[in-house]
Amino acid sequence: MLTYSEHRRSPPALNQIRPGMGASRSAVRRLEDRCEDVGIRMTDLRQVLLHGVLEAGPGTTAVDLWKTLSRMMEHGHAPSQGSIQRNLNLFVERGILRRDVTPDRLWRYSVAPERRTTLAITFVEAGTGRKIACNAPEVATLLRRVAAEHGLAVQAAAITVTPSVGAASDMEAR
Repeated sequence: MLTYSEHRRSPPALNQIRPGMGASRSAVRRLEDRCEDVGIRMTDLRQVLLHGVLEAGPGTTAVDLWKTLSRMMEHGHAPSQGSIQRNLNLFVERGILRRDVTPDRLWRYSVAPERRTTLAITFVEAGTGRKIACNAPEVATLLRRVAAEHGLAVQAAAITVTPSVGAASDMEAR
């Protein structure tokens, strides 16, 4: 009779990847940065999956990825196929991976090209309607993260502003 353990296996960690296996650290780091930009919290499992996706190459299926991870991990403890599929769906939803469906209904995954569009952010002064361009990358990053948490993508933003208290009193003094 089959018996199942009462506890879950510990999640995979980067130090469990066999020496000489896994993807380039710089390539994985670029994907991690992209994940953080769109609001994906990097866990050990997601880091291992990124190594696996890059190691497996473009056009890999979830099962191929699972097999690749099984070969990469010491003791052969790859993440479950359910965990892999849930995270692949998240990566596709946030634009990190691209999913192509073949005529025989296989889902093939590859790294999505990085979006290089600049985000147009404009401050609109409430009293006058004057428009001021905002070129601060940290504001764009914040807006992208907040939108991604709600499953959205920012195309452009107009933020209505009023003069600060100090600036308003300075203007009245003149």
